[in-house]
Amino acid sequence: MSPKLLLDGYVLYVTLAIGTMVLYCWHRLSVKVGPQEPPLLKPAVPYIGHIIGLIRYQSGYFDQLHTKHPVPICTLPFINSKIYIVTSPLLVQSAFRSKHLSFVPFIVEFAQRSLGLSDETMLPVKAPPTAEKPGLMNDFIKGVHESMLGEHLSKINSYALKSVVASIDEMGDTFEAKSLYFWLRTMMTMVTSDSLFGSYNPLKLNPSLVDSAWDYEGGMISIMMGIPPYFAPKAYAARTALQAAFMKYYGEKHDLEPDVAQMTKARAGVLRDYGIKDADVGLFEIALLHVATSNAIPTLFWTFVFIVSSSTLTASIRDELMSAATITTMSESTKRKISFDISKFSTNCPLLVSAYREATRLASSQTVTRRVMADTTITDGQTTYLLKEGVDLQMPSGVNHMSPSNWGPNAAEFDARRFIQSEDGPKTEKEKADEKTQRRAYYPFGGGKHLCPGRNFAFAEILGTVAALVLGFDVLGTDGKVLMVPKIGRANMAEAVVKPTGEGAEMGAVFTKRKGWEDVTWDFKSGQE
Repeated sequence: MSPKLLLDGYVLYVTLAIGTMVLYCWHRLSVKVGPQEPPLLKPAVPYIGHIIGLIRYQSGYFDQLHTKHPVPICTLPFINSKIYIVTSPLLVQSAFRSKHLSFVPFIVEFAQRSLGLSDETMLPVKAPPTAEKPGLMNDFIKGVHESMLGEHLSKINSYALKSVVASIDEMGDTFEAKSLYFWLRTMMTMVTSDSLFGSYNPLKLNPSLVDSAWDYEGGMISIMMGIPPYFAPKAYAARTALQAAFMKYYGEKHDLEPDVAQMTKARAGVLRDYGIKDADVGLFEIALLHVATSNAIPTLFWTFVFIVSSSTLTASIRDELMSAATITTMSESTKRKISFDISKFSTNCPLLVSAYREATRLASSQTVTRRVMADTTITDGQTTYLLKEGVDLQMPSGVNHMSPSNWGPNAAEFDARRFIQSEDGPKTEKEKADEKTQRRAYYPFGGGKHLCPGRNFAFAEILGTVAALVLGFDVLGTDGKVLMVPKIGRANMAEAVVKPTGEGAEMGAVFTKRKGWEDVTWDFKSGQE
């Protein structure tokens, strides 16, 4: 046989082999969607394009996709699997109402990965429900929600704000924070952990654990992706240190002390009820510290900076706070006591509350995730979409929080009055429709049955801290100029609220007691007290 025929035969063989492989991959790896499912949005790079985009741009990738393909819902193919992405506010709210969409599977998966728990340790968590016990996760979620209502919420709010007052009293007449963000982060981590864990708070006994908590938080994405400890040593070392301290705390049953929050007691109680040993509860419960601080503290930073960066807004909020405060002169001295009922912030301080919500809108870019537990549908009132069992659904809040179609042409700008409902005369149909759209498009705390149970605690903690700092101090940068709001980027996939980076994280601030406010004392109470 001639060399040419041999070469032609070889080329034909290779071509057929490649073609067969391509057809095999296409059959085995191609994602199929049914006619009623959300339309397929193919990546530029077959099979792995969306994976690359998410790794590279994190939650910002959803903004890019929506800009290029402004569809209300779509299916993203990932090699041989798929996820649904929902950006329509109407469809998001429809998803929140569905009983067949659940966050529980992600809680379990997140816990095992982020906490480094063995399959054996996770057995009680994954055990199916029985007639006697409805399941650890069901009891856990129920206990958490009940522990953040009524008198339990009032107690933890009051405790936290008393700790805030103590921290502010230590500032003196002049105080310089080399880094405003890191100072707030340290102070509020200790305030929050004291509120949750009481007198035996592991972070109070070992303050270095404050940095460990944030080293762990900062490396969460690496831990979740399974990156070996060699490449993320600080995150893994921090987790080890935190778990050791919390194993001692729960092993000695300090969570049963009277000054411990009901939230802490309830969570540990459920874990013990399902057979988890006292010390092992500590392996789980560094998660409580994480969820209580990782989003609320960055939100406090953005709210505070947005306010003090505007002298006009600062003055208006001060006037509003003074109108809402009860001012008394201490009988034994000339000191004034400024008292606030934190349960009335929403009605008495609409501008402060609006500024907080607006800062939250801009800084929150969490991706709300649910798993389809059974074939179900969601609808925007015109089109109905089929969601298949076992597929994950993601609802990126950042897309809706920044969309001009939801918030108008100034969607990317901070407008402190955006969330103040106008009462000036009758509203047009368009104004009513716009308000409905904005309510649907705003979900920094998730929604439905998995709405964040700690949102009211964060609200009181943040607004109480801002109220005392804004009323009591003039705040400037270390250069003597008005503080500038750092650039707000996008959070990574393991975060819900973006944190300041670079110069924003390093930005310092100087606090100077306002004239006539040198001897003021602060008092925060709840209407429940």
